[in-house]
Amino acid sequence: MRSVYGEVEPASGTAFADGALGLPEDFWQRLTANPYGHDLFRVLRWIDARAGARKPLGRAGTPRDEPLRLRQTPSMAFAPSTLSSANCDGPNGIRELSIYSFGLFGPNGPLPLHLTEYARERLHHHGDDTLTAFADIFHHRLILLFYRAWADAQSTASLDLEGQQFSRYLASLLHMGTGGQQGRDSIPDHAKYYMAGHLLRQTRNPEGLQQILHTYFSVSVRICEFIPHWIHLKRDQQLMLGDAESALGRNTLLGAAVRDAQHKFRIELGPLRMASYTQFLPGAGKARQLLDWVRQYVGLEYEWDVQLVLDQRDVQGLMLGQSAPLGLSSWLGLRDPALGDARDVVLNLEQRMGAA
Repeated sequence: MRSVYGEVEPASGTAFADGALGLPEDFWQRLTANPYGHDLFRVLRWIDARAGARKPLGRAGTPRDEPLRLRQTPSMAFAPSTLSSANCDGPNGIRELSIYSFGLFGPNGPLPLHLTEYARERLHHHGDDTLTAFADIFHHRLILLFYRAWADAQSTASLDLEGQQFSRYLASLLHMGTGGQQGRDSIPDHAKYYMAGHLLRQTRNPEGLQQILHTYFSVSVRICEFIPHWIHLKRDQQLMLGDAESALGRNTLLGAAVRDAQHKFRIELGPLRMASYTQFLPGAGKARQLLDWVRQYVGLEYEWDVQLVLDQRDVQGLMLGQSAPLGLSSWLGLRDPALGDARDVVLNLEQRMGAA
């Protein structure tokens, strides 16, 4: 189905475009040339969002506050499409849309079929639109109410309208309903709304984090659990001679650190090409977003790090006159291609960027 929803440019020549983003300049021309290729609700939703009317379609008190007129084309055929025609040159410059699918006439309408035949005959053979124009007084209101009932039941249909509530509903589910909870980090709020299905669950699993990162960054992601690491003990938690509370085999620990594999995981990203690889290095934009996503989903309970896998096609030795961050994307000498992708870089972004 062809779409008229291209680049949005300010519309001209209509009072309803004032103060709004406006419809594309060729919106009505393209719609008039091929009305059969468009869906009624999609066209009305686009007009509702861009035409700049004072109230949403179906909510205005009088037709003068609405940017178009809706009519029904009397026809005995079953509707091949929802729209039958579009007219840019209606009375007083009002745009007009004629439809097949909903109204008093036609095989699906409530009126007897002989009235549809009569209305069509008067219109096409005698140029008399008296009956159809009278019926269109009711059609205009009925069709807009039909559209409004659909739009009110489809919360996402109002996403780009001023004063829409759908985002607030999702934000409230994510405990982001107040202004102070929005725009807190580098992740756009709408990206969090999109991931609401994962963020709403009380149990957080590796698959959820993997899906979030893969969808948002469009890179291959693997979550590795049970990564061994050392937990450093505070001074008062270490064993000291003369401590009466220490009991062998129960609460006694030797040394200044404990090896643990239950509280750390690793995020493996890649293989990445060099352009994407550098975006995840410390200080880059995607590195900050990765840190914020993990905090949003996991919190601060677990230790984690990220392993950046560089595609072997971009692994090159260090050369004089070439700038490359030491230890991150540079290698001394020639690397054996048989080693495959480079998996040398493992970063703890919490330590490097956590306080930033």
